[in-house]
Amino acid sequence: MSKIAKDKEDKLFGLINSLIDVKRCVLELLLGDISQEVKDHIQTARKEKLLALRAFIDSAINRLEKSEKEAKKKKPEK
Repeated sequence: MSKIAKDKEDKLFGLINSLIDVKRCVLELLLGDISQEVKDHIQTARKEKLLALRAFIDSAINRLEKSEKEAKKKKPEK
């Protein structure tokens, strides 16, 4: 990787980290005035979203593996 590309990558990662920090600060400000019950529901919803994403990825992997197995079965042996 060239020095210019590395510098751009470093700046991009710095920007992403800054945006994450801003998001975290905004959430802390917004969530500071709500009840613990609401915070717990938000946390649970975030977890469910990640679990759904995991299930989607697992399903995609299973389809890919099944398709690979079927392709091997169809491939004529020499």
